[in-house]
Amino acid sequence: MTFVNAPIHDLLIRIKNAYLARRYVVNNVVYSKFKVQVLDLLQRFKFISSYEINDDSWIKTLSVFLNTSWSLNEDVPVIKFYSKPSRRWYIWWKEIHPVAWWIWIGILSTSQWLMAAHEAKKKKIWWELIAEIY
Repeated sequence: MTFVNAPIHDLLIRIKNAYLARRYVVNNVVYSKFKVQVLDLLQRFKFISSYEINDDSWIKTLSVFLNTSWSLNEDVPVIKFYSKPSRRWYIWWKEIHPVAWWIWIGILSTSQWLMAAHEAKKKKIWWELIAEIY
């Protein structure tokens, strides 16, 4: 295992690279509660089909199962990162631009845990914008 400075960025890039390589599973992602919340958000908005937590060895890992419909098409999710370990990107709820949620999702870390950007806009919450996925 190597030390990853930005674990959420690593998770999202692994998912994108698996779609590009026409894979259906991303294995050996190191477990964290924050990653599970990101995967719950991605599963709820149909960017992935499911995930499972593997507790086989001395370290917990995640296996992410991708949507086969995305892998068969030429469409690959585009990920735009905003927050980085060196610089956090905070936005106000009025700065969240409205886009149809089935096409785009913004991952926002709020005081009420993780939520999609359009949900945070409805609740008038602002905090850290991690990434946008198209």
